[in-house]
Amino acid sequence: MSKILSGLLLAGFLGASVQADFVRVEAGAGVWQNELSGNITTGTPAVTFDSDLLAYDKETKGYAWVYIKHPVPVLPNLRLEYAAVDYAATTTETFEYKGVTYSGSTTTDTTLDQFDIIMYYNILDNTAWMTLDLGLDVKIIQSEFNAVDNTATVSPAHVSETLPVPMGYARGRVEIPGTDIGLEGNIKYSAYKSSKIMDYALKADYTLVDILPVDVGLEVGYRFQQLDIDGADFSIDTTADIEVSGIFAGATVRF
Repeated sequence: MSKILSGLLLAGFLGASVQADFVRVEAGAGVWQNELSGNITTGTPAVTFDSDLLAYDKETKGYAWVYIKHPVPVLPNLRLEYAAVDYAATTTETFEYKGVTYSGSTTTDTTLDQFDIIMYYNILDNTAWMTLDLGLDVKIIQSEFNAVDNTATVSPAHVSETLPVPMGYARGRVEIPGTDIGLEGNIKYSAYKSSKIMDYALKADYTLVDILPVDVGLEVGYRFQQLDIDGADFSIDTTADIEVSGIFAGATVRF
């Protein structure tokens, strides 16, 4: 998915350079230091893994985003986001997965990579220094779990699933008058049957270079996710009750 987003970023930049009077493009990339808490139940028979059992600690992974605004009022604008969420550690705890008992030294990794496709409308577009966007997000979660017995006495385990989830989307932004500082927050939310997914971020950004046609800046903020997923709601084998949270920082560019 990171290759897909890179291609879309490049396409957006090229489009903006050709049609600067008609299209506005902004993008950012950086790192997100997050930690996982809660538990995941998977497999048949069902086995529950919690973050303490697997000895997971904070991880720092990359993220990127781009949004494209156009002047056609009937069509929604587009925002794309990618976040790599991955944890790996070695545990000495004993656990069972798909009928196989892992004991001694076992290395596991859990992946929850996410790709968001957001279609939104500008309700306010820098009106009195305020921006408000409302729309629909399709969050695609690519999950994967691997377990490898370092003594090589039992076979490694592997499971992967892809889950698309439609979510409501809202973004608010305030430009502080007389400064190059902006304050922003966005939230994505979905509730379906007994499942609930929430993803919000708060950030501040500062424009370092304000020279037409390109502005370059920095952003720093905090992102929180709650993934309360009942596998039966989506016809998958995995049920999750987890939280992913932490600070992020990166660079931005505006055309």
